[in-house]
Amino acid sequence: MAARGLPASCGGTFAITLTLILAYVAAQIALAVWANRGATSDADYLLAGRRLGSVAVGMSLFATWFASETLLATSSEVAANGLAGARAEPFAYAAGILCIALFVAARLRRGGFFTIADFLRTRYDPRTEVLSAVVIALAAVTWSGAQLYAFAALIDTASGLGFGPSLVAAALLVTVYTMLGGLAGDVVTDMVQGAMLVAAMLLIFWLMLEASGGPLAAWQAIPPEALRLTVPGEHWSERLELWLIPVVGTLVSQEALARTLAARSPEVARRGAFLGAGVYLAAGLIPVSFGLVGPQLVHLVGPDAAAMGEAFLPTLAQGLLPPWLTIVFTGALISAILSSVNSALMAASAVATESGYRRWRPAAEGPELLRAARGATVLASLVAALLAAGGESLRSLVLDAEAISAVLAVPLVAALVGIRASGRAASAAICVQLAATVVLDRWLGVPGAFLWVVSAGLASFALVGWLDRPRPAPAPPLGAEEA
Repeated sequence: MAARGLPASCGGTFAITLTLILAYVAAQIALAVWANRGATSDADYLLAGRRLGSVAVGMSLFATWFASETLLATSSEVAANGLAGARAEPFAYAAGILCIALFVAARLRRGGFFTIADFLRTRYDPRTEVLSAVVIALAAVTWSGAQLYAFAALIDTASGLGFGPSLVAAALLVTVYTMLGGLAGDVVTDMVQGAMLVAAMLLIFWLMLEASGGPLAAWQAIPPEALRLTVPGEHWSERLELWLIPVVGTLVSQEALARTLAARSPEVARRGAFLGAGVYLAAGLIPVSFGLVGPQLVHLVGPDAAAMGEAFLPTLAQGLLPPWLTIVFTGALISAILSSVNSALMAASAVATESGYRRWRPAAEGPELLRAARGATVLASLVAALLAAGGESLRSLVLDAEAISAVLAVPLVAALVGIRASGRAASAAICVQLAATVVLDRWLGVPGAFLWVVSAGLASFALVGWLDRPRPAPAPPLGAEEA
């Protein structure tokens, strides 16, 4: 039985690379442990001691956000829908990182916060912090589930173990990697993984152009309808939602913001975010090219590339690469997965430690908080594995994570622009948006549900904020002054 998300035909090719997969992960774990040596506190583990420079922030942001679905799902969606399949990735997600650079990175780093929940506590109240921490943790473990899903599919294809045992192995590997390396280890390995990812994509891109007869021939073979940014019959609300969810979800993502919060200074955080947005967009155009040019290579991918789903890119890579070079493609997938899953598990660990354990035990100090953070990592990994086991697809898990995290947008943006409101207003907006997401999106499947969710959050925030507004003291009764 083929692994979910990868074609059965890759099994024989990948079988010889199983040992190399394990060796690659072991090397990444060793590098992460070396980078995180000497960690003695939660700040060391969760924010790399706030020592990152602009290049480290930018490259880590890129590697974190350039996940397995950016390679697999984006290329397959472009193959099926043309450029319209690239609206979310790379365009909307790059715009989200740009918004972090413009509006959030420097300000949150200047405040010395650990998490978004920590920031919302100072602007509203502890109840808002707890609610937002729960939201961040839910979104992070769902995102982790998506990456574990992809990693398990890769191991299954290479080994034939079956998806269940492969998922257990994937969860164990990433748990050890994250727990021992922390953010410092993740950032260092991000530099290696990001370079390997780009090198692998460029190699496949060059071989694809060569198989097409050169750049000009490849461009001329693309059908004109594939260059449209819209899908025929698509409702305007669905189009708007497709852009808004990635932008808003990125803006309120603890995984992304953790990199800027770990910067040496607010200005370094801002510059690093700008760099991350640029690198992400440039690298993200390569999978787009796979989806545009690859379907024309019928002798490699078959006559119906649009229907192949997430198996499209592995099939294309298998046709282009000599067997001994499939390790390049395998390594690229592993790099994307490890960078993303580590960041998501760290996000869940951060809110559990800083908004949970630290509030429960205010007297706790560095070593105790470090143990709590590592324990939270193990728990988050277990929940993510359970989600991966029941996930419908890689893309569905990713979109679920983005929809969950986006419910923090209303109180976060209001706090950033200086709108004063009560903690009850912020909590009401979060709860209403969570409920609306479940009912409209998950249960009813309403087109453009995200727009209704945001509208409901804005309305509840405004209404409760108006009810809680300070009221002037009543005037004294007539004659009270004379008396």
